[in-house]
Amino acid sequence: MHPLHFQSSKEQGINVYRYLPGARTAVTRHWPGLFQDWPPEPTPFTEYAVNNNNMEEVAVYTGLVWRLTAGLARYAIPTYYREEAAQTLGREPVLVDWEYDIEAEDPHAVRDNGFVPGRSTAGRRRPDAWKDVNRAGLFDLSTPRDLVRLLHAVLLDASSEITVFAVTPGPARLKDLVASLSGSSRPSLPSVIRDADVFVDLTIGSDVDYYDAITVASHADLQPRLDALANDFARRIEVFEGCVDSLTDVAAFLGVVPELSGIDLDAE
Repeated sequence: MHPLHFQSSKEQGINVYRYLPGARTAVTRHWPGLFQDWPPEPTPFTEYAVNNNNMEEVAVYTGLVWRLTAGLARYAIPTYYREEAAQTLGREPVLVDWEYDIEAEDPHAVRDNGFVPGRSTAGRRRPDAWKDVNRAGLFDLSTPRDLVRLLHAVLLDASSEITVFAVTPGPARLKDLVASLSGSSRPSLPSVIRDADVFVDLTIGSDVDYYDAITVASHADLQPRLDALANDFARRIEVFEGCVDSLTDVAAFLGVVPELSGIDLDAE
């Protein structure tokens, strides 16, 4: 086990926290069954987007994102794979002009490019959608399972990215969020998020020389919450690694992952 450690800094006047595990992912003892054949659904991938490349740490990330943003309304942009996300979620997004971009090609640092013009696969999937190709999709997330479904959509590339905006619930705040991500002027992160909002960018590396990274930002001081979550996940990971060799099949594995992640996939 490698504890979740967030580096903190002030950037553009807001609090920024980065988790950069490099090759030292949070879970180090993996269930051997991830490398064996699986029966039909449910599987580690269908339930938690866990596979034999992006392993149990993905369930930890899902739990961390969801628990850190508790009490807020969650909206997410899956970078590039807007059409695939709409298919996995079964609903269309609100189209916006800007998405966030982080490159995690160094185990010890990220290139934070801020907001960049949106992109999508709409052009090759729907030829009639050419006018919306260069727009991102903002999806509402009702449950952790929605976040997993977005992971299903984006885990197709060397590096995959989902950006979550956790904001004050209500239509007025959503309208303002959409407006801040739309238009010809490039937004800044401090202007997009407000007092109690939480921004989380989850980047997952799948190929060689691409790494996982979690970037958290807020006007509020989130260090105590992150420290508490890190300590709780250290305990959960230790318990999981202590029983991993006794898990006899997929059902047994799926039975312990809720305790590892700290969430119920279908609970709001």
